[in-house]
Amino acid sequence: MRTFLLCLMLFFAAGCATTSEHQPGPFEAPVHRGLPKDPTVERHFQVDDPWEGFNRSMYHFNAKFDRHVYLPVVGVYEQVLPDSMQQGISNIFNNLKEIPIFVNSVLQGKAKKASVSLGRFVFNTTIGLGGIIDVLGDGGIPQEDEDFGQTLGVWGVPAGPYLMLPVLGPSGVRDAGGVFTDAIMTINPSYGLFQDFNWLARESASTGVNTLKAVDARHQVKFRYYETGSPFEYHLVRFIYTKKRALDIEK
Repeated sequence: MRTFLLCLMLFFAAGCATTSEHQPGPFEAPVHRGLPKDPTVERHFQVDDPWEGFNRSMYHFNAKFDRHVYLPVVGVYEQVLPDSMQQGISNIFNNLKEIPIFVNSVLQGKAKKASVSLGRFVFNTTIGLGGIIDVLGDGGIPQEDEDFGQTLGVWGVPAGPYLMLPVLGPSGVRDAGGVFTDAIMTINPSYGLFQDFNWLARESASTGVNTLKAVDARHQVKFRYYETGSPFEYHLVRFIYTKKRALDIEK
C-alpha cells in the first residue's frame, strides 16, 4: 500500500515538457521529473510490521472465524432479541467501560474527560437503571474514548510493531497490553449478583456474561472482513488503525 501511494504521488507530480526546434517559445520553465527524495514523505506511509507474514495469516484466520463462527452467532442474537433489548445490553456494557475510561483519563491528566466519564457512570447507573438507558448519551453527552494503550502512549511508551490479535483484530505491542489491562479494570456484573452462590454458579454466570459481552461487542462493530472492495485491504486496515491510534493519543 505504501509503494502504491508513493507511485501515485510520483506520477501525479511528474511533468513533461517539449519544445519545438524551429519555433522556440518565449518562456522557459524547469521540468520536474519527480518528487525530491524526502524522508518525511516516506515516513508518513510507513508502518512498523516486521511480523507481516504472521499478521497476514492471523488476518485470514480472523476473517474465517468471523464469517463461519462469530457472525452466525451474532446473527442469531440479532434475530432472537428485539432491537430495544439489544440496545439495552449494549448500553449496560458501554456503561461498564466508563470505569477504565475514567481511570485512564485521570492517569493522562485529562480532568474534563474524567469528569464526563464519572458523571456518565453515576447518572446512567442510577437514573439509567444500571446502565440500561444511556441518560447522558441521549442528552448529548457521548462516551469518551480513552484506554490504557493511549495512556501508555501519552506517557511516552512507543507503539511497537503492528500486531494482529486473534479474534480481536488490529493492534500493536503496546496496545495489546492495554487491552488486557482495561479488561481487568472492567467490572463483570455477575460478581456482585452471584457472590453468595457456590463456585460453579459464579463461574457459569461469569462465563455467560463474558460470552454475551463478546457477542454484543461484535454486534456493535459493522466492519466485515474482505468487504471493503480494496485489493489492498490488509494494508488499508493496518494504515487506518495505526494513524487512528496516533491521533487518539494526540487529542
